[in-house]
Amino acid sequence: MGFRAVTLDAYGTLLRNEGMALIPRRIVADHGLTVADDDVLRVWIELYHRETQVVPFRTLREIQGHVLEHVLRQFGVAADAARYVDLFFDVTTKVEPYPETLQVLSQLASVRSAIVSNADHEHLAAWKLTLPVEFILISEAVRAYKPHPTPFRRAVERLGVRPDEVLHVGDSEVDDVKGAKAAGLQVAWVNRDGRPRRPDVPPPDFEIRDLRELPALL
Repeated sequence: MGFRAVTLDAYGTLLRNEGMALIPRRIVADHGLTVADDDVLRVWIELYHRETQVVPFRTLREIQGHVLEHVLRQFGVAADAARYVDLFFDVTTKVEPYPETLQVLSQLASVRSAIVSNADHEHLAAWKLTLPVEFILISEAVRAYKPHPTPFRRAVERLGVRPDEVLHVGDSEVDDVKGAKAAGLQVAWVNRDGRPRRPDVPPPDFEIRDLRELPALL
């Protein structure tokens, strides 16, 4: 389809971890809250997305410290948020590739590829695996988080191609679909669990169930 390069999200696309739902579940259990885990999760994720787009840039550890403290206070909990920040990093630094990840990346060897991830250097240092891509671009390195267009633009610049010649692959409708489309890239949305598409973000150019469908798009 004329793509000269592909950029890929990490978490939820190439890498699997225990999942963010563990943190609100632990908050509810630790403090005997009567609210649903999903209510805490929703508040946390909305605050997190908002805070990542606030300037000046802060690391995820700084952002999560602020956000999780706000979440606790909103639900009437006076505890220190530090243990939940540590839990967030425990969850997001223990990752493994999805079963098809390495095989699909090897199939893309003839196409230039890079990872674009909302991650700190702390995350990258903890990944105990090597992914066969040209480079990994993390938010802390470019001082901006997806869906801001900066991470995508920096990746395109390093690849030396036009934005419309790049296919971005990711599982987040906000960070990946909305962000990459705003930067002029085409997008393949990885929808592993068959979620209905959000009406408040642009439609992806492609929708795939997992990475095994990616080589056919390139």
